[in-house]
Amino acid sequence: MAVNCAVCKGNLLCGRQKCPLLQKFQFLKTIDLKPGNIEKPTPPSAFVGRMGYPSVFVGPLISTKSEDPEYLDSPWLWEGNVEDVIGLRMSLLRGVKRLGIESASDPDKFLLNIQEATASVRPVSLDAEVDRIIRKPTFGDTIQPIGISAGIKRVELSENPKIPAKVEKAYYDDLKSVEAVKSLFDSGFSTYYLQKIFSLGMLGMQNKRKLVPTRWSITAVHDILGEEIKKEIALYPEIGETLLFSYEHFGNHFEIIFSPAEFSFQLVEIWIKKSFWSPEKTWIGYDGEGILPKRDYSNLSGGYYAARLPVLEYMRKIGRKASVIVLREISPAYYAPLGVWVVEEGVRRAMNKPPLKFDSFDEALRVAAANLKTDSSLWAYKLKKSIQTTLGAFFS
Repeated sequence: MAVNCAVCKGNLLCGRQKCPLLQKFQFLKTIDLKPGNIEKPTPPSAFVGRMGYPSVFVGPLISTKSEDPEYLDSPWLWEGNVEDVIGLRMSLLRGVKRLGIESASDPDKFLLNIQEATASVRPVSLDAEVDRIIRKPTFGDTIQPIGISAGIKRVELSENPKIPAKVEKAYYDDLKSVEAVKSLFDSGFSTYYLQKIFSLGMLGMQNKRKLVPTRWSITAVHDILGEEIKKEIALYPEIGETLLFSYEHFGNHFEIIFSPAEFSFQLVEIWIKKSFWSPEKTWIGYDGEGILPKRDYSNLSGGYYAARLPVLEYMRKIGRKASVIVLREISPAYYAPLGVWVVEEGVRRAMNKPPLKFDSFDEALRVAAANLKTDSSLWAYKLKKSIQTTLGAFFS
């Protein structure tokens, strides 16, 4: 059975070995790199691949520019357009070496050095030995773009990393992954930081730690935190009025409606014709949930969990729960996948602005619909007025 590209989003559900939409980026101009030793500053980041799992490619992301390497891996600061982000990320070298996922439970010097560089809250210089150039840039719906990949034999730290005491404690303690992720998040560490150390197998019960492919770790952290915050907001009082938040960046437009009701979350995803994942026609997807844990992986992929988390963060911040609808409309201006940070930051930035207030949900929906290019008759029918749940089942 044929799989729609907007559903697959480069995950090869279609059975192909390579995504034809992503292949066009293989011809982008990247850095000129030759085998040998390199010593460069690295943003505190690494990448774990998924091909060949449970034996995967692991390595640091190394900046080939000396100026402000940390900015290269700080999506919460990025502005501009799609081309700006691609240009920024093409200066990153992805070093790779194949390791078994179980190696995280007893890391060798190579993996330890990468873990320390990634856990550092400031960039550190790496001395790496490149033995071969593997391929052109890496793109995907979940991950941020990455420049050229290269095999590396050796990685050494050229300076001492600065690792927060709370992170070191979580690393040496025998905490379950959920507990460690939630504890560090509550201590102020961003989802981006947690995704990186989670991917490198730095959290969880020590004898059960595994490397987690980067794209999986991004969604896993979003999902863990979302489900944990749902438990907190379950008994909050309902919000007192209907709110509408709006925001647009990188060809993604967001309309977010909060209504007084028991918690529910719904996401409508609209890929306008000629947008990246739907070049032939407009595609519309939907998913939603109530207060009970979400059991099945969303058909909207990682973008669903990336949109849900900042909504729940906002509820925790104001001490109120609500029924929430997120409308995400993607235009042809989004001509390359930049990662689900576009969704996470788009929803978060929307709620950092003062909302419009309404007396009814219908009024808010009419205004939200008027702000979208796609006629509401094509997507409004997907919305459900409420999702019935029971708190008893949730806490049992």
